[in-house]
Amino acid sequence: MTNAATNPVNQSLPPFEPRGERRLIYTSDPSNLAFYQVGQQVAHMPEAATAKADPAQREDLIQWVDDLAHHGVDSYAQATYSQGWTLLYRSDRFEYDARPQHQRFVSMLDSGIIPLEVLIDQTHNRGMEFIAKFRMNDRHGSGGQGARFILDNPAWQLEEFPGGQDFSFEPVRDYVFSVADEVVERFDVDGLLFNYIRHGHCFPTDVARDRQPVMTDFLRRVREMLDRRSAQQQKNLTLGVMIPQGLEECHSLGFDIPTWIQEGLIDYICPCDFHFADFNAPYEEFSQLTRGSDCMLYPTLSPVLCRGDDPTLLKPENYRALAQNFYGAGADGISVFNYQYHWARKGGIARYPGPVEGYPLSLSYLRELRDPKTVARGARHYRFHPLWGGESPIGSVKDDKIVLTCGSGASGEYRLRLCESVVQGTAVVLYFSAQGLLPKDDIVVEFNGIEIQDAQRVFHPDGRLEMFGRPLPPFSSVWFNLNQQLLNNGDNYLKVQLTSPNTDTEVVVDEVEVVVMPA
Repeated sequence: MTNAATNPVNQSLPPFEPRGERRLIYTSDPSNLAFYQVGQQVAHMPEAATAKADPAQREDLIQWVDDLAHHGVDSYAQATYSQGWTLLYRSDRFEYDARPQHQRFVSMLDSGIIPLEVLIDQTHNRGMEFIAKFRMNDRHGSGGQGARFILDNPAWQLEEFPGGQDFSFEPVRDYVFSVADEVVERFDVDGLLFNYIRHGHCFPTDVARDRQPVMTDFLRRVREMLDRRSAQQQKNLTLGVMIPQGLEECHSLGFDIPTWIQEGLIDYICPCDFHFADFNAPYEEFSQLTRGSDCMLYPTLSPVLCRGDDPTLLKPENYRALAQNFYGAGADGISVFNYQYHWARKGGIARYPGPVEGYPLSLSYLRELRDPKTVARGARHYRFHPLWGGESPIGSVKDDKIVLTCGSGASGEYRLRLCESVVQGTAVVLYFSAQGLLPKDDIVVEFNGIEIQDAQRVFHPDGRLEMFGRPLPPFSSVWFNLNQQLLNNGDNYLKVQLTSPNTDTEVVVDEVEVVVMPA
């Protein structure tokens, strides 16, 4: 959203310590293994015949799990259900994924080796949890792909969102529940993770809020099943959910998170943007709920920055900044989503940013994120960008910016989340890009109500080229050192005001970056 001018009263967040022993959850999507981790001729979208002729091997799967364990992962959440299909195992009741890439595993299945069991066994051998992940309403293919249960029952689909099922209908809920029950019964999993981010909408938008009790009843049924299976198997089977980043957004989609937590239906939540890394999300509205319960909070980091910035992948200093904000808002650990972008060109697709050599190197960035103290000792680079430049695919508007109209006196404020405490010797520098700000234009800059006297700036007449990130028209970079005493542990506010009487262009500030360098 656009940051409107306010007169904020900054409230520092209280100190938090993470609870429990789980710190790092790695989530892997339906085709990640088939695309990047198996076969001798790796390919993003292989033909079915090619995939069958170059099958996955047990050793491929074991190596993948070993790499996760080596880099500090506590819980490995692998997709086992999507679009009505089972993944990595066959069922007498449900269809196996028919897409070409999943034929990589047919040879193993035909020989009696179940890839899912190989993954589970090695995960346990390495001391990690194995979580069966469900994409609750994946719509890849826009209605043209999926199990027969979906394709043959168009009346149970969402008219607004082709390929999405309407959980208002009992047969839809029964189907997903039955797959979940089968996975828990047949395999030695440690729990389930329901990914509601793919693709968010489970009800028609005009009634989704009113259908919150429907989804809550569904989770009650799943919770009862897990408790029953836990007693039978003499183990604690957990239920986690990947959800949008704000409570209001959750309610609007039909997800009553406060009730799910208060009733003990879920063991942890993973708030998550649909695709991008959000440095500005205020997770304390979730921690206020989880800290009074046994439910844990694991906000999600993603490796990509914002729409329109195709070449950029986050670096360790960016991940440390995200983790600092997560822990500062009351997180108990971190979850990881779409991390395969760090090595996505391994599948042969030129447009993806991650090179072949990104694996397993980028996994090494994760280990230090387990410990808040280690995070705080490293350099941190916060990057506040306009995520979607408008509405995200699940409905929320994510387009933080200041827009200054022509003329002297125009001003605006930008909220930025910095969960930073004052530490002697730490250097902090704030940078922002102002599109349309020309050398002749004068501005006044304030941070948390204090005018900055020593800001520096440079004009880029040719803008920013696509190879360096999100393309920009001519803009000015402005930067200044921040006295740590000005920092608020939580929300901070940057104010920019035009003071030139002859300003004749609109000025847009939608990129703010902060670098923290501990002594």
